[in-house]
Amino acid sequence: MKILVNNQKKTAGHKMHLGIVEYLDFLLKETKKINPTIRNVATVAKIISENKYFKTKSQLNKKLPKAMQYPTFNFILNYLQKTNMIQINPDGSIVWIYPTSQKLKKRIREARPL
Repeated sequence: MKILVNNQKKTAGHKMHLGIVEYLDFLLKETKKINPTIRNVATVAKIISENKYFKTKSQLNKKLPKAMQYPTFNFILNYLQKTNMIQINPDGSIVWIYPTSQKLKKRIREARPL
């Protein structure tokens, strides 16, 4: 689901991010179908952040401490991707991209745009 914010045009190689209203609409719509607990979201996020990379969704799913319904699992991955915590590559691999180090967060905040 791609949503352009403030009538911006999508340019080649430039990923558009959801605005807060669009993001909340997405959450409200999707959680009608599936209602993941915050514990499920935190568990998946923690496992990905600790391992940094998974070759497939199946590999990640096997690392979970308990079984999770696949639609819930997919929703959580979609949520983490939309909040820019993970990246799901075209080959299906999953990479943690959210800065976890306070030093790195500070450098990103202070960085000048190119």
